[in-house]
Amino acid sequence: MSVLRVYCKGNNAVLNEFAKTHDVEFLKDPSLFKKLFATPVYPDVYFYSGSFENNSLEMMNNALKIIVTSNLTKLNLVKKHQMPAEKIEVVYPSFTPSEINIKEARKDFFNQLKMDKKTKIIFFTAKNLKNNGVKEFIDIILSLSATNVKVIIAGERNQITNLKFQTSKYNFGDKVLLYEDFENEDLLFAISDIFILPTTVASFSLNILKAMYYKTAVFITADNASREIVDVFATMDGPNDRSMPFKVDALLQGNDDLKLIKKQNRKTAKKLSMQNQLKQLERIVKRLKES
Repeated sequence: MSVLRVYCKGNNAVLNEFAKTHDVEFLKDPSLFKKLFATPVYPDVYFYSGSFENNSLEMMNNALKIIVTSNLTKLNLVKKHQMPAEKIEVVYPSFTPSEINIKEARKDFFNQLKMDKKTKIIFFTAKNLKNNGVKEFIDIILSLSATNVKVIIAGERNQITNLKFQTSKYNFGDKVLLYEDFENEDLLFAISDIFILPTTVASFSLNILKAMYYKTAVFITADNASREIVDVFATMDGPNDRSMPFKVDALLQGNDDLKLIKKQNRKTAKKLSMQNQLKQLERIVKRLKES
């Protein structure tokens, strides 16, 4: 196997990085003509993105390996589609972080907004604010007892515009900052203390990994695949977990606990660095070529 044939429907940062230094042929969905008259070409490795197309099962059944981004996804493929467990490998998503001096970034941000340095920042962002629980996030914020808190919600302009209209009844004042199309989103992770994602989406959230890398405490719903990289305390029973205000208040008031969690999150996220995920993918491909 000199050239690795790969099928990947969506964007996969680890695969894209791998392809820069390896001989990879990306297979495309066959046209109707090829489906009818040409000999099918199957991938050596099928990167499962979480959705099925018409020919997905055929390609997955004929691939030598299937790469998924979580153990939850692997379990679903085994249970629902009878895929052999030994054929499926888990490679968690990764990203290339920005070089941010967290301490200096936080200091500059606080100075620009003339905020008390003891203020804690709670952050929420997602590509789709509604599906990822912005309403539930706001419900949590409204239920907090802590007062020295600033809340940041960032998203695409049209979504933030709609959110401004929806939240006008709460009269948040300057407690909640709404950012449209913020250029350096990594900076917002770096200056935040807590990132909460009460999502109903099951696929792995790269934002959880980003928050952890930039030393931010996180909370994620149990049905989301990224809960595999957090501890029990950081796991929400669901988007409407009633214990959340108590947990968040406890962290806001327990400075030592918050510092410890931030440090541990950074440590965990570093294990899922792009370099380490590339090495894992390389080991999988090496075994595949040797078999």
